[in-house]
Amino acid sequence: MTPIVGSVGGGDSERATRFTSLYASTFHTRGWREAQPLIEKHWHEFALTEPEVLLDAIKMLPSEALIENPTWLIGVDQLRRAVVGTAPPRSDPGLMEYLIAATRRIVSSRAAGRLPGAVAVAVEAHRALRSAESNDLARLKSTLPHLTIQWSRAMDAGDHPAAIELYEDTYETALLFDQSELARRAASSLAWMYAEQGHTHEARSWLDRGRAIDVSADRYDVPMHLAAALLAIDSLQRDEARAQVASALHLPVDEYWAATLWVRSLLCDSAEDLAHVELDLVGEVLSHPDELTNSGANARYLELTRWALNMPPTTHGAEAAALEHNAARDLIAAETAYRQGSFSDALRRCAPVLAETTAPRIRAGALLVTAASRFRLGRINSGVDAFRQAQALAEHESLLLTFSLIDSSDLHELARLSSRELRPVVRDFIYPLNTPRQRIPSLSRRERQVLGLLSTELSNAEIAEHLFVTSNTLKSTLRNVYRKLEVHDRQSASELARLMGIDRGDE
Repeated sequence: MTPIVGSVGGGDSERATRFTSLYASTFHTRGWREAQPLIEKHWHEFALTEPEVLLDAIKMLPSEALIENPTWLIGVDQLRRAVVGTAPPRSDPGLMEYLIAATRRIVSSRAAGRLPGAVAVAVEAHRALRSAESNDLARLKSTLPHLTIQWSRAMDAGDHPAAIELYEDTYETALLFDQSELARRAASSLAWMYAEQGHTHEARSWLDRGRAIDVSADRYDVPMHLAAALLAIDSLQRDEARAQVASALHLPVDEYWAATLWVRSLLCDSAEDLAHVELDLVGEVLSHPDELTNSGANARYLELTRWALNMPPTTHGAEAAALEHNAARDLIAAETAYRQGSFSDALRRCAPVLAETTAPRIRAGALLVTAASRFRLGRINSGVDAFRQAQALAEHESLLLTFSLIDSSDLHELARLSSRELRPVVRDFIYPLNTPRQRIPSLSRRERQVLGLLSTELSNAEIAEHLFVTSNTLKSTLRNVYRKLEVHDRQSASELARLMGIDRGDE
């Protein structure tokens, strides 16, 4: 387990030096669970004479240790008072005990995948905290960040709207009491939440605040790297995004496993990339309980991952029910209907997520699909109006990848009709100025073979037999070909094959 803060050592005596050396060595070589008993063993030796030695040792423990053993939170308060020479207050410890017990339930429920239960307890704990007397709050302040960071994470994982507010409170309180590692952790999570929603200016602000805190949070920096990667993806800076993903993957992604899959899926540029992410997707889903894959933020990230990989949506009843009223799912359904030519259905699917309160990422996408669908239905003026709104929002938040949700031909015509110029980087990424024949090198040799055979009368099974591959391998290759050519059926792919000059001679 990685420590939250850096060093041990405040006492000057020889015995304090021996203790700090033993503790640090045990911590770094055998982990915090093996080092923690040393604090208990030496408590009475240093608590009154050199409390700063114990205080520094406890500070090295991760927040999980403080939740598993809540007496450390009380002990920290006692040691701090011993350092400054003040007596402990006479007060009812009921509020602290309640909040610590509630936090333990939150952590255990979240780990078991019981997100609704974890969120419910977090909401109750937050309500109790906000209704507490000011005297009680003053005594709790230095302990609170260790608790509220856990409440925030539960609300975040459970998609509760209060998560951002609670993370922000945690950040402010942690800074106030010089708990830099917790402040950085809260800022990191906030950067990710804002980036995920498409509030890119706020995301960058929280990235800057988190990076300005010069402590090593290691594993807790994963959402910071993911936020930076997603911001880079949105602005079409894919090399920077890959570097940030690589940094995240060097750390234990833990609870951000589904978010990591989504970000990785947005960077797939080859069949090999797709295969790797698809394989990891299957493995991660199998290694986590259904409760963690079918509800909350994870369910949304997994659906977005499948969408980015051009995989069919899941049909599992429990998961479908969990995502039924999810705005991201509505956008996915709308884009699918638009790609299939069901433009009226696409408009119907977009309608619920066009509200001003919808997250910018989803709203910009819905406006674009709405614009293209209206355009295809001959409703030119209203289509252009929706496109102008979409472009204004996407440009303001630098959500440039959003423009890829609609066909390049529709995008080109809507931009022309609205008299709005697209950024050169968008034009180059979405519809590069090249001929179909010039795009052939982007297809692998196997993909060109499959594409050439699609224009024949061979069935898919016969094509697989002809190429000596399995049906599943052929399906995967077809999925990649369709994605690269921006088509959704064999006939469209065959027509493009003829335009490209790919025939059976390319085998």
